Amino acid sequence: MTTTYSYAKAKQSFDLVLKKASREGEVKIRKDNQLFVLTPQFNNISPLDIEGVDTDINSKEIIRFIHEGRKT
Repeated sequence: MTTTYSYAKAKQSFDLVLKKASREGEVKIRKDNQLFVLTPQFNNISPLDIEGVDTDINSKEIIRFIHEGRKT
């Protein structure tokens, strides 16, 4: 169910309006005979999706470093 707020109420509790839009998918705001629909834009990018680092280390060296680190 979409929640509708008056402009004054939405302005007064904007944080609540954003949270509700995030949970419900949209929130409607009424102002001067106009109706606005606030919808969240979801980002499909993972925070773990980062650019790689270019090094001169090969996989055998990485494995050797891991084994050495586990010994200490």
